[in-house]
Amino acid sequence: NRFFNDKLGFMAAISFQNSPAGSDNTEFEYDIDDDGNIVGTDILMCQWMAEQLGVELEIQPMAFDACLAAVGQGDVDMMVAGLTYDENRLARMELTGIYWNEGDQGVLVKKGAGASYNSAESFAGKTVAAQNGTNQQIMAEEQLPESTTVELVTKIPDGVNMVKTGRIDGLVVPKTVYDSILAENDDLEVADFAFDFQGGNYIASVKGEDAFTAKIQEMIDTINAEGLY
Repeated sequence: NRFFNDKLGFMAAISFQNSPAGSDNTEFEYDIDDDGNIVGTDILMCQWMAEQLGVELEIQPMAFDACLAAVGQGDVDMMVAGLTYDENRLARMELTGIYWNEGDQGVLVKKGAGASYNSAESFAGKTVAAQNGTNQQIMAEEQLPESTTVELVTKIPDGVNMVKTGRIDGLVVPKTVYDSILAENDDLEVADFAFDFQGGNYIASVKGEDAFTAKIQEMIDTINAEGLY
């Protein structure tokens, strides 16, 4: 196993697609502080993992698709980027168990419209947005009527502005995100309808790195059991 035989440190790819600057989710994944340091909950988790392994951590911020390519090609040791489970990805990388459960999933709509969206069918003929490559995209495409148009956005603030200006009818987001958005936007609310969601975010590692992946899983188990990060 290349990690345990050859490495004194490990490299983690962190996507900026879901970063606070890109999504209004101030917990994940990273931001740049006033001193130019990369900070965020996912960063703290990776640093803790490196400490448990007794190695140095190198962070490589990059776009979501670039993260997928980097771990798939073995250019980084793991990917931490709000990754959803996809069986097709297993051919190119290893996936751990869930390290973060996003919780309830809802649709942000204009203030006063929430009660009118009380079922999936109420979005028939409507247009909603979701962040590209996320659980929210999958849910919108699979659980809303075929007549619902699903637009993909790179940054959540873009989707918020689209709702506020009437370009779209709603924005699909997890509770961890919409709570912070609602705190700053009193002209929005959450629709009565809620998605059926069971899942969360995974960490990806290089294909064939079984021992390293197992070690990551051990640390995830500890994180979940002790409520870390």
